[in-house]
Formats: sequence, C-alpha cells, structure tokens
Amino acid sequence: MGLLIEGVWHDQCYDTTATQGKFVRQASQFRNWITPDGSAGITGKSGFKAESGRYHLYVSLACPWAHRTLIFRKLKALEDIIPVAIVHWFMGKMVGHSPKEKA
Repeated sequence: MGLLIEGVWHDQCYDTTATQGKFVRQASQFRNWITPDGSAGITGKSGFKAESGRYHLYVSLACPWAHRTLIFRKLKALEDIIPVAIVHWFMGKMVGHSPKEKA
C-alpha cells in the first residue's frame, strides 16, 4: 500500500505505531464547494462553478469513501454530468509491471 504526501506518491504504509494500530485519517484539506455560480459553500471558502464537462471523478473500488461518492453521484443524477474512471485497486508497486508495458 502507498500514500500521497504533499503531492508525491510514497510506496509505504501508514504509520500506525503512534495510534496503537488504528488508522487515523487527517482532516481533509479540500473544503471547497461546487455551487451553481461558483460562490463559497457553507465552509466559507471559495467555490467552483458547476459546469457539465468540467469535472471527472476517479475512484478505486477498494476505497469505502469512493463507494460513497459513487452512491452520491447516482442519487443526485449526475451520471451524465460527471464522468467516472475506476482505477486499479492495488495501491503499491506492481511486481513484474513496468510503466512502459502495455496492458
């Protein structure tokens, strides 16, 4: 398993020794809202304008939070507005695969 630290992928696991084996998620740094006119949402931070074709959702089916985004997308009838790409579920170095290899 790996993790993203300040925009750089690290092929390592989360350090759970300080939390006695528990996974403690950091507070999200993304609190902007997508609103009809791009105004700030309830957090008061700047917003982004809702426009068809502007956004794309990338999910891994191994992630329970990604599953929630897919459910929300369906409930809000956003399938025609926000396309989705499902990435590989494995979050580590794939042995025997090079970036230049074709699938």
